[in-house]
Amino acid sequence: MELPTRDFRHIGIARVDHRLRAPVTLPIPADAGLGAAPGRGPGDPAASSGTLPTIELGELLHQYQLSLVLIAGSTDSTSSRPVQWVHVSELEDPTPFLPPRTVLLTTGARFDAVQDQAEADAYAQRLLDAGTTALGVAVGLHWDRVPASLVAACDRLGLPLFRVPYDTAFIEIVQTTARLLDAQTRDRDIWAIDSQRAVTTASLHRDGLGAAVREAAARLDRWVGITDRSGRLVEFAAQGGSVAPPQEWIRRETRRLVERGLSSGRIGGETAADGTIAPGMQMQTLGRQGQILGVLVVADRGVPDTAERTLLGLVAALATVQLEHRAGIGAAQASLRGAILELLVSGQIPLAERLADGTLTRIPAGAIAVVRYQSPAAPDPSFTEDLLSLDAGSPGLIGASFAGAPLIVAETRHLPAVRRLLVAHHLPAGISERGTLTGLSELVGQADRALEHALASVAVTPVDYRPELHGGVLRLLAGQPEAASRAAALLGPVRHHDERHDDRIEESLATWLAHHGQTSPAASELGIHRHTLKARVQTAASLLQLDLDSPDARAELWAALTLAPR
Repeated sequence: MELPTRDFRHIGIARVDHRLRAPVTLPIPADAGLGAAPGRGPGDPAASSGTLPTIELGELLHQYQLSLVLIAGSTDSTSSRPVQWVHVSELEDPTPFLPPRTVLLTTGARFDAVQDQAEADAYAQRLLDAGTTALGVAVGLHWDRVPASLVAACDRLGLPLFRVPYDTAFIEIVQTTARLLDAQTRDRDIWAIDSQRAVTTASLHRDGLGAAVREAAARLDRWVGITDRSGRLVEFAAQGGSVAPPQEWIRRETRRLVERGLSSGRIGGETAADGTIAPGMQMQTLGRQGQILGVLVVADRGVPDTAERTLLGLVAALATVQLEHRAGIGAAQASLRGAILELLVSGQIPLAERLADGTLTRIPAGAIAVVRYQSPAAPDPSFTEDLLSLDAGSPGLIGASFAGAPLIVAETRHLPAVRRLLVAHHLPAGISERGTLTGLSELVGQADRALEHALASVAVTPVDYRPELHGGVLRLLAGQPEAASRAAALLGPVRHHDERHDDRIEESLATWLAHHGQTSPAASELGIHRHTLKARVQTAASLLQLDLDSPDARAELWAALTLAPR
């Protein structure tokens, strides 16, 4: 039932009789996060910024002194809907003036039109399309109750609709929201200060960068990681049940960011081969202009607010200092690494460890491999930076000049990153078999022999040492075009699959065969889970239609990989 309109006068230009609640324009302070300047629409950046403070709709509705009653459009997410603006309008279509996350208040002066159900549906749909959080309708002035057609429309479309009693002025709702937003802003400021203090304190620990990353992940309640220039994770911490994207995806996107010379990026989720969707991530390069040392990667949960951006900026600054310290290796440190390598090759491991203590992150231990490569005639600055990044940020890897040529001794888990670096810069290289430091001298000889073979055959990928490089049956077949052609045909289905799906079946199969079918050490070298490796080997068997438990099939595959390298 429509009530008779009362005659009243405005007092000033921004205030009316609070009982009548006629349309008003409220002079809300800019930092209060309420209202928009006249003419500001949803397309305005300032109006739609996700970095302004918000409160939850449920928090506003639970303010008992306002006596607001939710009467329609209630869903499981109603209470958590964000409120950033409060706007009062009696227009039939106020949406051009409504920024997203708005609570719209109205007395229903123009609700004659919404008596028709179709018009009511259209009105509610326009508000939803504009990103309106909720609609508040005053009763006791134009209507003694909210029109049933509007209630039905909001209920059907899921637009929260609440009743404002006659004794509650709109200005009270605005002022209450402003106070809640101010409190939210103060809470975020306190959180930012506490978080920055905690991360700074953590960075003073012995493992400064790792401790800072773990503390930041705990404060942000999401995963945080630091990569080197090649995209390999140097530090990583997961929090709050968050799941990091596959490391291959992080590596690929990092390389794209670095190669394009961008300072930051935001990457959406990606669908994996098993149908799962990897979470998105935000990325920020670390280092100075023209000298990128790594990338800060963080789980993407929308546009971060000022407090989160400040904390991430601190983490980025601390990471840059740490990476510069790690990568800032001068001639004296290079000579020191060379001396340590000579001690390791000569078998004086305890003395090498004492010399490395406090100067290197950690010398290699456990299963290792040796890589010998040929330096480019004209050194590529990006290769030098990538190598320094890899050397400085990788415990268990040491590179130096030895016997007149560059040499890398690394734990097997670092081999994929080293191999990718050499392939990316088209450098001939030889890689030894897997061994331990006690047999380092023999491993260096194997790497030298593999490098000689790579140079002689003009190989475009690093050559793994095999006993047959000293002679044997495969050596006789290596120069036969028909043998290479048949080997390539045998491997064709796997290579076609890898190219089509950007997969690593061939690499995984070769590593698995090199470890005599032992899954755990092969998976460790590849940096993947053993179940992932098993799945890849099964995929290879299916593609090749071979029984990989057969010694004959394994021997044939190994010969094919040898005769027709990628």
